[in-house]
Amino acid sequence: MQNQMTVLPIPVPPAPILEQSVGYHNDRHARFLALWWEPCGDEVMVSDGFVTFTGQWPGYLAFVQHPAVASYLAGYDLGSSEAPATHRLLIDLQDRIAYLATGEEVERFLANQWAHEQSTQPTTLFVEDLDSLLKEWAESKQDQPTMEEVMRRMEEDQKAVQTLQTWLDEQRK
Repeated sequence: MQNQMTVLPIPVPPAPILEQSVGYHNDRHARFLALWWEPCGDEVMVSDGFVTFTGQWPGYLAFVQHPAVASYLAGYDLGSSEAPATHRLLIDLQDRIAYLATGEEVERFLANQWAHEQSTQPTTLFVEDLDSLLKEWAESKQDQPTMEEVMRRMEEDQKAVQTLQTWLDEQRK
């Protein structure tokens, strides 16, 4: 781990409790995951350096606002509805350790996580690629989820957040 990163003495739940609660599926077997709040869209951001997406905000807020965690984050800016983050919460998914560092440091660190794997190298897309990608997507004829599938997923997400909350509460005892 780099010197610019601050180790946090916060509880990091065993896999996959935190990951599921923020909507991250570790299909690429990433070791590190970053979390922060983005004012554009007012959403939590989740990144493993290969993919960055808007995650499940209830799980993120349950984690960072929990009394076992919040006091350790007090001096750092993980973003808000009004301003972008200057820092990011970095989770070591293997050793279950949390770190804090600036956004730039974390982005470089996460990109290096994939440097050894050619099959998982990030891809840069250009505007001229858009037409062929849209055509390919339209031809894939992916079915829209049913209302039952959407409701089931929402229930699963709520269960994941409750599991995280319960685990964090047990750490305070």
